[in-house]
Amino acid sequence: MTVVLVPGTGCAPWHFDRVAPGLAPEPVVVLELPGHGAARPVDPVTLPAVADRLAEQVPADAVLVGHSAGGVVGLVLAVRHPGRLRRLVLLDSNLPVTPEALATKTARAEAVLRPDWRRTLETSMRASWGAREPTLGEEVVAGILATDAAAVRPLWHAVLALDPRPLLAALQVPTSYVRSSRDVDLDALHALNPLVEGVELGDRGAGHWPHLTAPEAVLDILRDALRR
Repeated sequence: MTVVLVPGTGCAPWHFDRVAPGLAPEPVVVLELPGHGAARPVDPVTLPAVADRLAEQVPADAVLVGHSAGGVVGLVLAVRHPGRLRRLVLLDSNLPVTPEALATKTARAEAVLRPDWRRTLETSMRASWGAREPTLGEEVVAGILATDAAAVRPLWHAVLALDPRPLLAALQVPTSYVRSSRDVDLDALHALNPLVEGVELGDRGAGHWPHLTAPEAVLDILRDALRR
């Protein structure tokens, strides 16, 4: 059983360095989103196109762990390629299901279309980091801002504009949603699809990158998911 780790928008494979070794003896593959690092871009950048590109690289019967937008892409992949995954883990992905939280998210999509979108991105990422390891947080944000805008901007917009409820309702693979900082109602998520189990990280100070700031807590959750 292969564990596939997928970083978020503008994020890099090294973000999983604190958890990947702890997943042994399972083989681990860390993928990059299209247009990130050395990964070939897709054109146009849409969630289905990105998911289909990743599906070409994901072994059958894998457990996919996606952080943030990587989890959103994993969700799209699981629905578009049923039977491909054994399990899906959504690590603090932006997938609100209550009307209020969803409206807040989709309203933010307009900001990505404005000329100062990069400043909005920087502000959003810094606010999401949390209080721990600020120097590391600056390194992560700098990497996001340095990623090709042609890959980051349309993917970020697609994630914000997405109503995830139809995809979540159609999901046919057991899924763990790990909440660290997102405004996602875990009970409402489970009510939408009983295959989706909400897991509270239990450490609200970890911010949006808990695999970097609270790796042991994340590892405990991932090991439990693998045992299932």
